Amino acid sequence: MSENAYSASPPALIAGTRQIEQISRLANEMISEFITDVSATSKWPGHDDSYAKQMLPQEKEQREGSVTTGSSLSEAIVSIGDGTLTNLKSVLGTQSGVLDAIHDSSIDTGDTNTGSHNGKH
Repeated sequence: MSENAYSASPPALIAGTRQIEQISRLANEMISEFITDVSATSKWPGHDDSYAKQMLPQEKEQREGSVTTGSSLSEAIVSIGDGTLTNLKSVLGTQSGVLDAIHDSSIDTGDTNTGSHNGKH
C-alpha cells in the first residue's frame, strides 16, 4: 500500500492497463466462443417431441440468460479497462499540468533557486 494516497505511478498504471486490455480481449474472445457453443446446443435429438416442446421455453430462457450474463460480464471487464485508461490519461494530464504550473511559477516569480522560495508563497 502506498504511503501517499495522492500519488500515482504512471508506469504502474500503464502496465496495469496493458494487462486489463489483454484480459478484455480474452473476455471478448471467450464470450464469443461461449455464445457459439451455447447456440449449438439449441437443437438436440428429440427436440420436437412433446416433452421437448414443453421444456423449450425454459431451455430458451436459460440459454438466453447465460448469454446475457456472459455478455454483461465481458462488457464489465472491458469497461474496467476503459476506465483505467481514462484514469491514466487524467493522471498524466494532471501531472503534466502541475509540472508546467510549477515551471511557470518559478519563471513568473524569478525564483531560480531550484525550489527555495526565499519566503515567497
